[in-house]
Amino acid sequence: MDLEPLGIVPPDNDGQVGRDPVVQQIEKLLDENKLEEGIEAIQDAMAKRQGNTLDLTFLLGDAYLGLGRAKDAEPQFRAVLREDPDCPSSRCWLAMSLFLQWRFAEAETAVQAARECPGAIVDAEVIHGALLERHGRFDEAEPFFLRASAAAPDKYPPPVRMSRAEFDREVRKAARKLPRQFRTCFDRVPVVVQDVPDQKLAEGEDRDEVAPDILGLFDGVPLPETSQFDMPQTSPNTIYLFQRNLERAAKDRDDLIEQIRITLYHELGHYLGFEEEDMDDLGLA
Repeated sequence: MDLEPLGIVPPDNDGQVGRDPVVQQIEKLLDENKLEEGIEAIQDAMAKRQGNTLDLTFLLGDAYLGLGRAKDAEPQFRAVLREDPDCPSSRCWLAMSLFLQWRFAEAETAVQAARECPGAIVDAEVIHGALLERHGRFDEAEPFFLRASAAAPDKYPPPVRMSRAEFDREVRKAARKLPRQFRTCFDRVPVVVQDVPDQKLAEGEDRDEVAPDILGLFDGVPLPETSQFDMPQTSPNTIYLFQRNLERAAKDRDDLIEQIRITLYHELGHYLGFEEEDMDDLGLA
């Protein structure tokens, strides 16, 4: 399995951490998306007892979340909340950490606490909306996304909505733009559109690599790893596109169409066994 992840909520710094110079330097690393370097700096500062421990713990969770390591992020936010139960960002990102681990019932409890917390941050509205989507309650979810958009339009543009027929049409258009040698792959690898990822896709040994906010997924055995002597697969190779996730990730309709194209091509590239740089060279990224 492989995937093209993109978070429901972009990892964001608390904004309330102290002005300690050690903390400031680490914040700068995280702002520059140097997450691995930031984690090393946090761990080094903690070992040397430098900086504010609570701030560093929060930033460690923030960095883990930015790397998609929700299981590692969760205990950091819980540690902050033991000392500061009213930290709105830790409440929010704890809910996000649980959501990304497919622990939806726990995430629902956590996000409710985040929304009721004094100084609650707008990101909690988005997480709550995403949890409603998991139950297929799309009409109920929409006001939460729109409230987030009204409060932070640059961060959360209103979700772009298409009918399934329109979405499928854009998938077909994107496929037709491929060179013939790539286009014929869809005769062997069907494209399935789901609203959000089915939890069955996260079962098995690759569970930790599949998040509920992914845009697309290739599920199966890459072409270079198969041979004519292989036993038939119990399930066929499949490319999945997740419409609600893509709609929330897009800035406008044109961007949604582009995101559909990018995600489709990217997952096709995984089926073909290409590395990321190969996809760039062949126009599949």
